Amino acid sequence: ITVGGVSFNMIAVEGGTFLMGSPGSDAEAYKNEMPQHEVTLSNYYIGETVVTQELWEAVMGSNPSEFKGPKQPVDKVSWDDCQEFINKLNEKTGKTFRLPTEAEWEYAARGGKKSKGYTYSGSNTLDDVAWYGKNSNNTTHEVALKTPNELGIYDMTGNVWEWCQDWYAYYENSSTTDPQGPVSGTYRVLRGGSWENFTRYSRVAYRRSDSPDSRYKYYGLRLVLAPKSQNQAITVGGVSFNMIAVEGGTFLMGSPESDTGARADEKPQHEVTLSNYYIGETEVTQQLWKAVMGSNPSGFKGSKLPVEKVSWKDCQEFIGKLNAQTGKTFRLPTEAEWEYAARGGKKSKGYTYSGSNAIGNVAWYEDNSGNTTHEVALKTPNELGIYDMTGNVWEWCQDWYGKTYYENSSTTDPHGPVSGTYRVLRGGSWFFIARNCRVAIRYYNELDVRNNFIGLRLVLAP
Repeated sequence: ITVGGVSFNMIAVEGGTFLMGSPGSDAEAYKNEMPQHEVTLSNYYIGETVVTQELWEAVMGSNPSEFKGPKQPVDKVSWDDCQEFINKLNEKTGKTFRLPTEAEWEYAARGGKKSKGYTYSGSNTLDDVAWYGKNSNNTTHEVALKTPNELGIYDMTGNVWEWCQDWYAYYENSSTTDPQGPVSGTYRVLRGGSWENFTRYSRVAYRRSDSPDSRYKYYGLRLVLAPKSQNQAITVGGVSFNMIAVEGGTFLMGSPESDTGARADEKPQHEVTLSNYYIGETEVTQQLWKAVMGSNPSGFKGSKLPVEKVSWKDCQEFIGKLNAQTGKTFRLPTEAEWEYAARGGKKSKGYTYSGSNAIGNVAWYEDNSGNTTHEVALKTPNELGIYDMTGNVWEWCQDWYGKTYYENSSTTDPHGPVSGTYRVLRGGSWFFIARNCRVAIRYYNELDVRNNFIGLRLVLAP
C-alpha cells in the first residue's frame, strides 16, 4: 500500500486457534497473563513493521517522535493520536485500518499457524529478533533490521511498545472467538516491549496498559486490516439465516440542530467511526427463536414473522444458547452499529427511513400494518440489502440508554454508557407513526419489559 509516496506492507495472517497468555507453571509470568485460554481468530492482515515516522508524516503532516529517522518507528504517540492517524489513513486509502485487538497481536507475535512456540516473537534468543535494554543504546532503531518471526513480521518484540485496540482487564471472562476486550475501561493495552526493557517484559505474553492519552518515547503502533467480508449463511436446527457484511467507516450519527422535528436525545449530531461487522439480514424470526429456545413467546404467530414479546434479558439468554450451538459470538448491535447499518453504511443515500424517504416502501408501520407484524423481507431492503430496519418491531440494542450520551460519546466503536436503568431500542414498529420510525429515533425500555412490538436483530464481529 502506498500513501503520499510512502509504501508499506500488510502480512496476511490465516486465522486459527491458539493458547493465549501464560500457563500457571511459568515462573516468569504475571497474574494478568493468566489463565492461559484458547482463542479462535478469523483471518486478518497485520503490518509487516510498526508504523514508521515517514508513514506517520505522510498522513499527519508532522512527526512527534523523540528519536528522529524516516524508517524508525514513530514514537511519542498516544492511543488517541493513533485513532486520529488511522482515521486520516482510512480517508486517504479508502480502506478500514485499525489497531490490532490484543488477541490478534499475540497470535501474530507467536507466529500464527506457523508458530514454533518461542518465548519472544521469532526466537528464544532475544538479541536475534529485538532491540531491547541490553542492545538498543537507549534509542529506537530502523524497522526490519532484526530477524522476522515465523510469519515474516518484524520487531513484534522490542523497539517500541505497540498500542492495541482493547481496553485492559484480566482474562477471567475473555471471549473465545475474535475477542474484542472489555466494553469499557480506564486503560488501553500495549504489547511487545521496547528498546528500554529487558527479557521478562519482552515475552510475547507480557501485557502492559496505560491511559489512552499517554505519550512516551517508547510507545508506537502497528496496523491491522480485515479482509473484505462476505455475507454469511448460518443454519441452526434446520433454520437458515443470513448475516450481511458491513464495511466499517465514519458517519454522522444522530440528527442535526437544524432538524426541528428531532428529539433532544438525538443531538448533537456527531462523527462516529466503526470497525467491520456483520448484521442480520432480517430481524430474528419466530422459527429461529424456537429452533434455539424450544418455545415461541410471540403474540402474533407465524414462523417467518419477527419474534416479539422478548425482553432484553430474554435476548441475552437466546444469544447465549445460539452461541453455544454455533460456536460463534453473536450479540446485539451497539446503537452506533444499528444506526450505521440502517443508514446504509458506506452506500448510504441519506434517507430518512432505512432504505427510502418513502416509508411505505420499506416499512410496516401504523398506517399500513393492520395492527400486526408481517413476515420479514417483504418490503424493499436498504442500500446494504437489509430488511425491516424501519418498522415491523423495535429492535433491542446492547447499549444502556443515556439521554445526553451523545454529548460525550466515544468517537470510535462506541458502546454506550457504562451503566444505566434502560436499554436502547431502535427502528420503530407496526404500532408507531412515521416520525417515530426515522433512522435517528431513539427509544428505550427496562431490561425485563416484553411487548408485541419489541424484537431483535443479531450482530456478529468478523
